[in-house]
Amino acid sequence: MVGILLHYAPMSKNLFTYGTLEIPQVVQIITGQVLTGAPARLEGYARYQLKNHAYPGIIQEAGASITGTLYRDLDEMLIARIDEYEDTCYEKRRLQIITEEGMTLEAQAYVIPEENRELLSSRLWDREQFIRDELDVFLRSIMS
Repeated sequence: MVGILLHYAPMSKNLFTYGTLEIPQVVQIITGQVLTGAPARLEGYARYQLKNHAYPGIIQEAGASITGTLYRDLDEMLIARIDEYEDTCYEKRRLQIITEEGMTLEAQAYVIPEENRELLSSRLWDREQFIRDELDVFLRSIMS
């Protein structure tokens, strides 16, 4: 009888990010690695700041569109670290993302489910304002 050796290869996943996980310093603190992402777009979702927080959430909204960063081929260990970092108000979903080349591909994203809509403010989240006004304090909070 001939034995077959099966090699376990962890599954890799794509992750679409739209907030603090687009910022290289945050990603490096969370994952312990420097990740390279690419610009991408998500149709049918809007990005709002969470009430009483400096970071955003996205929710399904007809006609809306957001830009973000797509990380490709993340292994299960990296995804687990990012899952641990993310707030419990999010739900991870598989969504269709549009790459900067115009290709559509599937990626996971952390979404505010409709039943948690009240957690979002009416204020659109501004990445540049966050970096300018909140990033230093935010980095200290996630390092402690």
